[in-house]
Amino acid sequence: MMIAVGHAHGLDDATLLRRTGITAENLADEFAQFWVDQEFDVARNLLGALGDRPGLGVETARHATLGKAGLTGLAALASATAGAVLNVAIRYQELVPVLARYSLEERADEVVVVVDGQSIPEDVRAFFVERDVTLIFVAGQVLGVDIPAIEIGLTGSPERVGEVATAWPFDRCPKVSAQVRNSIAIPRTFLRQPMPQADAQTAAMVERQLGEALRQLVGTGRGLTSAVCDRLLRDSGVVPTMAEVASELHITARTLRRQLAAEGSTFRGLLNNVRESRAAELLRGGSSVEEVARLLGYAETANFTHAFTRWRGMSPRAFRQSLTRRT
Repeated sequence: MMIAVGHAHGLDDATLLRRTGITAENLADEFAQFWVDQEFDVARNLLGALGDRPGLGVETARHATLGKAGLTGLAALASATAGAVLNVAIRYQELVPVLARYSLEERADEVVVVVDGQSIPEDVRAFFVERDVTLIFVAGQVLGVDIPAIEIGLTGSPERVGEVATAWPFDRCPKVSAQVRNSIAIPRTFLRQPMPQADAQTAAMVERQLGEALRQLVGTGRGLTSAVCDRLLRDSGVVPTMAEVASELHITARTLRRQLAAEGSTFRGLLNNVRESRAAELLRGGSSVEEVARLLGYAETANFTHAFTRWRGMSPRAFRQSLTRRT
């Protein structure tokens, strides 16, 4: 995407790829993989030539396509609701080419997508944050839905944010302002919006592939995260506590929490991911909602129903009915 923007502004490959270790031949190879540091270097070359102008990250995001998101994009396309799309995007974000970290917060009548760019070097942070915030709206456009943002917060000076606010998609939001974090607030009702190309069978198949891809990824560079996932998946009838998992790994719960944080994970987040995948699998297999709640360690069925609705944008019963309609 950055190369395309550079070309649009008259820059050649030699300028954009200088001291990155990337060649023009690499760009032509659809299977080539690049290091994050190389992305940073390309961005530095782009900004060095054009200046760190507000809106350049927005322009870059508009070159994104569904194909660049790989299996995650396909899973989003086949998801039943907008809420399910958001959860897929957040759960498998390590499998797509974004540099900021996405998370979801819930409020009374709205949900907030938080875009954390703190791990991005400061000299290119504003560019990548603008890109990765915009990518959310580009994804909605590609998937055939309009994201009804009611407020967008961006880190940066009021002057910079004011300039960005004049560009699509920010110009469609009633309130865009400089904030201490990057966030997009949307109505909670949006989570229930049906997706135009929903396909439960395709979504289930692709999500299994995504789970395996994520397992392989974390297994190569995030050993503790992988070990915790393996333990949580080991016994379908028992949900261990963090203290129990830590004990089995011969570390304290505090150490487990700290080391997971260093790998970009939390025990609760991993547990929720495992619970969601297992819940969907059990419901597809014909288990009752009450039985699934019990197997996943919920004291009350209502608590499970609330959690599943948050994950998938629909209740467990509605999820199972959607499977029946498509079989």
